Amino acid sequence: MENNQNTVDGLQQVLTDSIQKMANLSLGNMKPFIDGMMNNLTAINKTVIATGIPIIKIPTIKMKDCNCCPPENVCPPHCMASISKCAMAGERILVPFKIKNTCSISKTYRIGVRELKSDDGQMAPAQPLLDKQSVTLDPGRSEKVLMTIDLEKFNNGSVYTTEIVLRENEINQNICFTLSLDGGCNTVVAEPQDEKKYRLRWQNWQSHYYCEPQKDRVATN
Repeated sequence: MENNQNTVDGLQQVLTDSIQKMANLSLGNMKPFIDGMMNNLTAINKTVIATGIPIIKIPTIKMKDCNCCPPENVCPPHCMASISKCAMAGERILVPFKIKNTCSISKTYRIGVRELKSDDGQMAPAQPLLDKQSVTLDPGRSEKVLMTIDLEKFNNGSVYTTEIVLRENEINQNICFTLSLDGGCNTVVAEPQDEKKYRLRWQNWQSHYYCEPQKDRVATN
């Protein structure tokens, strides 16, 4: 029993020292967290005294903000945006997209497009063209860029991919583009109704049926 009490006292001292160190940080936004933790510790203390010393797993605390830590190397995502286009062979497609400056200073971005290739790595019969090679944008401003592809020599049933590349200085940031050639992907299907549906009239107030109107007889001499 004395050993258990010594262990409880030691645990109590460690927890007290830890809480004191956290309080010394003088972070006002930590106060609600500390108050909640104190309530939890009170309940834990009662449990330890009543039932013995449980196994305590102390979680690892990771601080998100660290002014003294070196910055981590972060790579931009492979696709900051994606565009999918469905078309038919023989068309000339237009693919618009916008570039927006979300920074607080003016930015100039160079624009390019990589080779358009099929899923098996074959070069497309024609390559995409951009109407602009660079844009200069004030903070918060955006500008539209137009990419065109002539599909005259393409075949239906193929899928092609490429990347539109934006570059400020040293880092490429990509817009991933997928072109699917399907003969029926943009085809509108019209389904005419039976003409009788539009010629039905209420027969009379005594009937619940709709009937086709009688054709007027044309008098002939």
